[in-house]
Amino acid sequence: MRNLRFILSVVISALILAGCGSTAGLKKQKDQQKHEGEVLIHSLMARPPVDELTASLSLNLKGTKVNGQLRMRYGRSIQISASMLGLVEIVRIEFLPEMVVIMDRVHNRYTVCHYADIPYRNELGLDFEVVQALFWNRIFSPGSSDEADAAARLEVSAPDEKSAVSVKDMECGYLFNTDGINRLNAVSKSGSGYSFRMDYSDFTAVSDKMEYPLGLSMEINLEKSGTKASVKMSSVSTEKKNWPDRTQVTSRMKQVSLDDLLENLDL
Repeated sequence: MRNLRFILSVVISALILAGCGSTAGLKKQKDQQKHEGEVLIHSLMARPPVDELTASLSLNLKGTKVNGQLRMRYGRSIQISASMLGLVEIVRIEFLPEMVVIMDRVHNRYTVCHYADIPYRNELGLDFEVVQALFWNRIFSPGSSDEADAAARLEVSAPDEKSAVSVKDMECGYLFNTDGINRLNAVSKSGSGYSFRMDYSDFTAVSDKMEYPLGLSMEINLEKSGTKASVKMSSVSTEKKNWPDRTQVTSRMKQVSLDDLLENLDL
């Protein structure tokens, strides 16, 4: 009987110790995942290691293919232009911190608008910070330019079998998908009557400090309307070049409303 009691006590003690060890191991694992999640959020929200990026691009919008240029200066300007036969610029869009400027070079017309006026703004929370993050391949939280405040809104999932994790903005509903090596490869958001998705591909080292996706594809669906666009980039440079943050509007150009300009461009 004494031997039986002794054996039972040993077994029970072993089980208790094993349980304690499992609990401690689980806590350590969760703490490690939390730390890795915080590191990931910081690395993908942080200011890019370069301040300027320019590239040639091939744009496919609603089946129409054009060539153009992308110019970006972090915190200052994003310029996208489309050209006819790669020679004559036909459209230019400038995203500036306080406004958006769209120029129709063919008809000498332009519009200036605030972010609150552009399509899909309410659904997507668009402002300069959001547009900038989308083009610089960063994660974000609309309405917050402070990294610590924005990071507090983000929740990191457990890694999947490929070590990829997703990050969700719990306040605005954006979902950011990463690959197994902590690169952002998709941003999406959906709600009642609308959906948005941006995919990134073909990551390439564009400097000794940075990889950048040469392929971008975007899809927006709003009730019965929708837009699809894809971009392929080449000749990417992070060297600082001499181009103005804001394009000077000439006296020949007539200012029109955003709706008139978009209707004329069929956008």
